[in-house]
Amino acid sequence: MSPLASYTILNRTFLLLLFLLATPSVRAQTTSARLSGFVYDEAGSALPGATVRIYRLGKATTAGERGQYELDVPAGTYYVSFSFIGYDRDSVQLNITHAHTYTMRLKAAATTMEAVTVSARPSDEQVTQTETGLVTLRKKDLESLPYLLGELDPIRIIQLMPGIQTSGEGSTGFYVRGGAVDQNLMQLDRTTVYNPSHLFGFFSIFNGGTIESIDLYKGGIPSYYGGRLSSITNITTRQGSPDKLKGEGSVGLIATGLLLEGPIGKKKKASFMIAARRTYVDLFASSLRRLGALKQDINYYFYDLNVNFDYSLGPSDHLRLRAYTGQDDFRYNTSSTFKNTIDWRNTTASLSWLHTYNDNLYSELMVNTSLYDMSFGAAITTYAFNIKSDIRDWGFTYQVNQQHKKHTLAWGLTYTHHMLRPNNIYAYSEDVELSISPRIKLQGEEAALFINDKIRFSDKLEVNAGLRLSGYRQLGPFDRYVEDENMQVLDTLHYSRGKTIKQYGNLEPRLALRYSLSSSSSVKLSYDKTYQYLHQAPLSSVSLPLDIWVPSSSTIRPQSADQFSAGYFRNFRDNMFETSVVLYYKTMQQQLEYREGVIIGYSKGYNFDDNFVFGTGLSYGSEFSIKKNGGKLHGQISYTLSHTTRKFDALNKGNSFTAKYDRLHDLSVLANYVVSPRWTVSCVFVYGTGNALNLPVARYIVQENVVNEYGERNAFRMPPYHRMDLAATYTVHKSDKFESSWIFSVYNVYNRRNPYYIYFETTGNLDDYELSTSIKQVSLFPVIPAVTYRLKF
Repeated sequence: MSPLASYTILNRTFLLLLFLLATPSVRAQTTSARLSGFVYDEAGSALPGATVRIYRLGKATTAGERGQYELDVPAGTYYVSFSFIGYDRDSVQLNITHAHTYTMRLKAAATTMEAVTVSARPSDEQVTQTETGLVTLRKKDLESLPYLLGELDPIRIIQLMPGIQTSGEGSTGFYVRGGAVDQNLMQLDRTTVYNPSHLFGFFSIFNGGTIESIDLYKGGIPSYYGGRLSSITNITTRQGSPDKLKGEGSVGLIATGLLLEGPIGKKKKASFMIAARRTYVDLFASSLRRLGALKQDINYYFYDLNVNFDYSLGPSDHLRLRAYTGQDDFRYNTSSTFKNTIDWRNTTASLSWLHTYNDNLYSELMVNTSLYDMSFGAAITTYAFNIKSDIRDWGFTYQVNQQHKKHTLAWGLTYTHHMLRPNNIYAYSEDVELSISPRIKLQGEEAALFINDKIRFSDKLEVNAGLRLSGYRQLGPFDRYVEDENMQVLDTLHYSRGKTIKQYGNLEPRLALRYSLSSSSSVKLSYDKTYQYLHQAPLSSVSLPLDIWVPSSSTIRPQSADQFSAGYFRNFRDNMFETSVVLYYKTMQQQLEYREGVIIGYSKGYNFDDNFVFGTGLSYGSEFSIKKNGGKLHGQISYTLSHTTRKFDALNKGNSFTAKYDRLHDLSVLANYVVSPRWTVSCVFVYGTGNALNLPVARYIVQENVVNEYGERNAFRMPPYHRMDLAATYTVHKSDKFESSWIFSVYNVYNRRNPYYIYFETTGNLDDYELSTSIKQVSLFPVIPAVTYRLKF
């Protein structure tokens, strides 16, 4: 099928689904009364799989993935029972006439020191789920993990999972199965986040207290997710408490935070949650300058704000609003003549309408928007320049979910309009604006239709099959400069507003299979075909705010990947121990790199896509994991053995070379130990092969200039990365109404000076041809102790 034919099918099917969406639904005939509602825990997190039972009628149902349930019953008064593993059973007497809505909140079961850790997911989920590469963390899973500098950061937890490797010291970026950082889709409530970092990557923008669940797919990706090659991470924030006003707060050395939640109105149909966090590094720096302890004028702060609102329109309809905004601001002035600024911000918002037709059929319509804005500026005496980049998205998703006896169906469509301005440069000299490069605004549309069916053939065999038809269209206004081989402009092609410049259409089949060997073991196979229409080519071996995003065009074709994975999963001792071994093999096409010699803000041509070269990638490896779920000591050990290469005709003389994020060995150890009802200690240890990098093999003096000679690309390695963190939580008071605790933590306990980047230092006299060159290593973070006070009420 040609790309044009695929895109025509996409457009026609898109119109058909819009017609279906506008068509009034036909409800199945019901009995004389209906009981519906949701099952949550005390924190407001959904409990999918919870049982709702009316013993008198012998009827029962299980809650869906959002905690929703429905039962059709004869009108009358009944005792309704609610239960879930790890929670106290609760019952309530309800007078059900016509349509009755009731939301139940279950309390976590009281546990002894040796009891199994309470979790909001089934204990055998690893063995029974179909996906080979799904990592799921619920709110209670997160709360049992160690705090880093007093903050519960979900990205730090993700980086400890097998097959996932951190991109460097103090970075929220990560690599998944040989893919680059930009090949991971990061979503907050199904809305894209383009830079999830605070403090140059030391913290993420995700506030741990607001999170309900985290789902990360690195293999066996369902067809309703797409847009990236390597992984999909969706972080879902929770609903605020609909019963009573609650709150929690923290005060630490780095930041302070506050969260409030509660019902709105007496009928308790609506609830809210507001969470805010801010660092006060700038306040400390200001005080140190006044005392004379800090001479440089350095100011830095970040803040973020989450606002959640939920409203129940009735037993079958629910509105959900999710909004986030956050900003980082860095100022560095060494003197009255030099100033440097870096700031970036993220904003996301989504409004969802969830409609339940019956206990087997529901739909969700969501409209959303996302903004990422970056600015880098510097000023020297009368000259100043500023580099600005931003991405603005808006779109919608409509998805229908239907449950049959052996089928779990999901189908729908998604649409996103992109507007990007990559590296627009502004320069000023004595109040006169200088022209550095053309200022461009790039626009495009990305859309997809999908259908996914999870088929349960038997208790042993389950198959998850999906198909995604995705497409991208680059839109005007846009000027394409026709250049010769020396990058001299020969002609200009102008495209008016809304004009199609280039379009692509692609089919993405997905397949995952699980076969149970016994009640405690299974084997899984999966195949994923993925496409990516937005791209990022970092200039360095670490992820920086200056790294820009660019869309597909007539020069930049969509990236694609084919991944095969197979795994064996086995649980022991009544699911207390979870073990797994997973093998994967992934090929990647149309990989993106900068041309040799490119520097930021400089282009060898006039078009935004003149600076890139394209090639292929290959990654394969094995992932090992063992996890202990219960008892005083619980935790996880993950190890990945892998190799990743790239091949570009325009780089390394066309020979294959090691990717800069290739990592042969990657080990992480996570442990928690409950010392007493008041004390819990935790430890994290990570080890990884050093990143590959490109260094000169020789230096020459030619006409009084130092010339570098490079050998094979990425032939050198940084030293291995390893680090240990410790944390201890002391619970001062704990009751139904109030809880307080102190959190003590130490980052990088043994003060390992891990490399952030490496540079050359040259000393001597060029006139006498006497030069000495040495390699220097820059490390960011030494041992860092911290203490935080947290309270809940």
